[in-house]
Amino acid sequence: MNPLQQLATERGESVRTIVEQLIADYLREQRHRFLLDEMERFRFQHGDLRTLYEGEFIAMRAGRVIDHDFDGSRLYVRMRERFGDVPVLIVEVTDQPEQQFTRLSRQAVQ
Repeated sequence: MNPLQQLATERGESVRTIVEQLIADYLREQRHRFLLDEMERFRFQHGDLRTLYEGEFIAMRAGRVIDHDFDGSRLYVRMRERFGDVPVLIVEVTDQPEQQFTRLSRQAVQ
């Protein structure tokens, strides 16, 4: 019995279920890494971003501001319409470069 089959047997789950869980965990981890990297780019550019967008929410991908709005929920909805489930950093530009971010879901904004 291979290790995957053994794990499935031990958990009382199908191999397919185990593989789907592994893929979901991997994709979640990749999204998290992407957002951490994007947050680092935000911190690096904070001075310039503050000059242009202080008090607004910005959406960033690949270190570039792709949209901004005073209403973070509206910005989130536009990014979901434009990019679907692809991760986009949405953060409020304040006087502090350190920000906490929370993953929003579609339900949280409806």
